[in-house]
Amino acid sequence: MTTINSFVRHINFTQIDGIRFKKLGDFGEQLAYGILENNGFYEIVDLNKGKNNFPFADFCGKRNGIKYLISVKSRNKYENSGRLNSRYKLGNSATILQKLKTESKFLEFRDCVPAWLAISFEEKSFDAYFGTIEQLKNHRAIPMSKKQLACYEIFALNKEHDFKPEDFINKYN
Repeated sequence: MTTINSFVRHINFTQIDGIRFKKLGDFGEQLAYGILENNGFYEIVDLNKGKNNFPFADFCGKRNGIKYLISVKSRNKYENSGRLNSRYKLGNSATILQKLKTESKFLEFRDCVPAWLAISFEEKSFDAYFGTIEQLKNHRAIPMSKKQLACYEIFALNKEHDFKPEDFINKYN
């Protein structure tokens, strides 16, 4: 069991919660290819097919002649309390950008723009937003407040999905 402390709450995550988190991420990655394709991306490559859990990114693709290296982040739109899930953890974007520029194992991605695709799930629908790491100004999360959403490209709004809510909706003890 993993414990996460914060100023506001103390939640104990079980192995079942971990499985649920993994399913939510998998659902997002299943939708991502189609979302990207429907929004003008082409030459899309699923980076996790060649190497499970590729560092930082899940997809590489082009749009309008620009190559992007894209991290997919899938989350429940609302926390267990009913409040908006206001930020999606991404990792250290400054480190990611530096690695793309300097590490030889990432040479093939040097000309890519690091980006993200955030997918917000509700029981029967999802929203999807797109932006670049540079937009986040070295923050380690994607802010998802209404004000911030206005700054991102909207790739899907209230689009239906076929996933079972019990597989991913927040439910903590």
